Amino acid sequence: MALGTTQAINTGDDDVSLDTHARGLLLRRMSDLAVLPPGRLTAQERALVDLVLASGVSRLDVVSRKRLAERVAQLPEGPAELTLALARDEIEVAGPVLRGSVGLPSGELVQIIREASDAHHLAIAERKHLPGAVVDALVEHAELAAHCRLLANPAAEVSNRSLEILVRRSAAEEELQPLLLARSEMNIRLAQLMFWWVSPEARREILTRYSVERRQLYTALDDVLESGLAASATDEVLQAALSLVRMPVLATKQQSARLVDHATRHSRDELIAEISFMGRVRPETAYRIFSDIGGEPMAVFGKAVGMSRSEFSDLLSALASMRGLDPDDVRSQTRVSTVFDMISNDRADFVLHCWDWAMSADAQMPIDG
Repeated sequence: MALGTTQAINTGDDDVSLDTHARGLLLRRMSDLAVLPPGRLTAQERALVDLVLASGVSRLDVVSRKRLAERVAQLPEGPAELTLALARDEIEVAGPVLRGSVGLPSGELVQIIREASDAHHLAIAERKHLPGAVVDALVEHAELAAHCRLLANPAAEVSNRSLEILVRRSAAEEELQPLLLARSEMNIRLAQLMFWWVSPEARREILTRYSVERRQLYTALDDVLESGLAASATDEVLQAALSLVRMPVLATKQQSARLVDHATRHSRDELIAEISFMGRVRPETAYRIFSDIGGEPMAVFGKAVGMSRSEFSDLLSALASMRGLDPDDVRSQTRVSTVFDMISNDRADFVLHCWDWAMSADAQMPIDG
């Protein structure tokens, strides 16, 4: 007797169970057809099976759907409609497809990210191929756990815009910081931007990996740089950028002594103005250097302007007293002095002006998120 006839005659619970069993058997048989290798069915037959099964797969129990998803995820050319239906299912079913199926177009993944759960985002972030458009959508719509997972995924194609959004978020989400520094896409500007809120260890890493010795540039630009800077005097952003390739100017003994004197007398405004003048940086940059309690920015400034080790030690002691800190805190003094000793004058000058450039360019480069 046909299935339709059985449904018309039988109305008891046992008969409903038989109907459910028959329906499941049919859908599982079609599932077997859907994952057959190419050539076993015609293209038109495969498309028909895909269409019907995508519409009916939700009637299968979770265990059967999960088993089917695991098979579909391994196919190099899986059934498109069925793959998408499984990818939109609950995470127990969708996970294998979201992580492993090559048959999911980027556009569909982006739509799933917009509509699905955090668990779906985590699964997508683990894909062996993660195009830039998908990464951008994860950065926009996903939470911290998915951001960490995509940054740890070497297959993720992280755009400069997404990288900048994540760098700025790392000020509040510390888990992102080591993952960002490990990315090959990280550039000097973003690393130096992140410098201000990372740990002392990460600061030393940034100073080592994201600073530049510029000797060859000096030679190549020697006869045109100063005239080019003068011609750009009214262009603040370009001035800040060009300062990255300008030779350091060493402070005089009198300037260094004046700096220490301002700190000793707790003359805050005069000290910040002196930092700005000696370092040839904007007052905003000088204020940030002064205000940083960690002390590493002051070490970079001191080396950039050519202070001697003894002059810098005097400045550190005066600043500690000015801030109400213990001037005999050996651990803090050693940590900051280590930064002063580890970086060359040229690299320190570059970093100093990189900070200045980044602050100057910030207003010109608004980033959402």
